[in-house]
Amino acid sequence: MQEFDFFDKLEEKSKEKLLAASTFIEVPSGMKLYSQGDICADILFLTKGRVRVSRQHENGQSVLLYYFEQGEQCNVNFTSSYNSAPAVGTAIAETDLEGFDVPVGLIAELFVEDKEFQRYVFDQYVKRLDSMASLIEEIRFSSLDTRLLQWLLSQDEKSIHISHEEIGDILGTSREVVSRLLKGFEKNGIVKLSRRLIEIC
Repeated sequence: MQEFDFFDKLEEKSKEKLLAASTFIEVPSGMKLYSQGDICADILFLTKGRVRVSRQHENGQSVLLYYFEQGEQCNVNFTSSYNSAPAVGTAIAETDLEGFDVPVGLIAELFVEDKEFQRYVFDQYVKRLDSMASLIEEIRFSSLDTRLLQWLLSQDEKSIHISHEEIGDILGTSREVVSRLLKGFEKNGIVKLSRRLIEIC
């Protein structure tokens, strides 16, 4: 927990409680942390890796809500745990993860008793609102082929191991549309396609 920026600003009794109650966990890539509709029991504070949170429509298609990474905390997880409410999305580990599970009872206590922790939680919500506003803006004003190309170019590697359906979930469209656009990119020499592999030329 010492890796989080807010930790050193907490009251000493808050630090002691967090260290005593936190459980270190490791999660393999691809594992589902929680599903849409679940009521989360604990709150994850991520120290390593990246998680994708998406929401599924009744028609079976999904849309990306946001990513969260080391040093951040998942708002869907927090809200579900804190309010004992069904999670509004599903969280999947995009990489191997490390972090700390903290009981929601302690989080509720710290939120009331420690202003620095309360500030950290609100900062996380502000950051998430900003990223979701940007996502809405992209969907409203950018064409899907532009969004797909921007997503491909934003990845860390030239070889991207992912299915067309997973990309569709991220961009909020169908697998068929993604496949059609990628085939167009391949025809124009932008990418090379293989099974679960996209190579950027």
